[in-house]
Amino acid sequence: MVLVAISVHERGALVRHCFATAAEMELPAGSEIVVFDDASQTFDVPALIAETGLACTYVRMDQTVGVTRMVRLIWERLLESKHSHLLFLDSDMVPNRDAVSVGVRLSQRFSGLISLYNSIAHPGDAMDDELLRKDTVGNAATFWSRELVTLAVETVSTRPWGIDFAYCDAFRVRGVPIAATVQSRVQHIGIFGLHNHEFGALEHGLGFVPDSLTQWEAIGYVYNELMTRQRDFLLPASKRDLVSRLRRLLRR
Repeated sequence: MVLVAISVHERGALVRHCFATAAEMELPAGSEIVVFDDASQTFDVPALIAETGLACTYVRMDQTVGVTRMVRLIWERLLESKHSHLLFLDSDMVPNRDAVSVGVRLSQRFSGLISLYNSIAHPGDAMDDELLRKDTVGNAATFWSRELVTLAVETVSTRPWGIDFAYCDAFRVRGVPIAATVQSRVQHIGIFGLHNHEFGALEHGLGFVPDSLTQWEAIGYVYNELMTRQRDFLLPASKRDLVSRLRRLLRR
């Protein structure tokens, strides 16, 4: 029924938590988890799958294809299957056990694209107690119907970056609504990387409440990383000095 796609590229410590929590998800009968390995070199993905007890199909790219191509490959995988829905689960995210069932239930009353991740980077307006209408969402934790995937494959332009903004633009033009759950059912635990280089710009899913010890362990891991390595987020000394001077001036 639901294809859960986990795309992986390096960052084994985070992937471990993703796999361990994904292994606990309550899936409708006939659903399938597929791990798409974008040619990781720094850790053994199949060994980690076995270690965490994740029941899944493993697909490895011959060479790194990047985010945009990977999203399209996953869309194509959904359309080649008999599944009715698709959940993108990034490898630096941890899901609630009921994340998929929440997506299925909401899709029965909302025909547009649903994100199970209420990102602080994408503001929205309340539709009801469960959903926020949004202009854009990131691709991570989006829940798709088969019809939406078909529309995206047929209409979304190809470009080397920002495929999520591309399909949000395409959907907006065609009147396809976009929403996110008020309570995030998936949480982001990646704090270092391309999109997380400044403290204050870290991704976070609002309202997420862990519902298993495994999810709490993942949150504990990222909290320890953040607090232990917080100096990595400091401004360079020259900029810190400028900020200090400005603060002194403002106090006068």
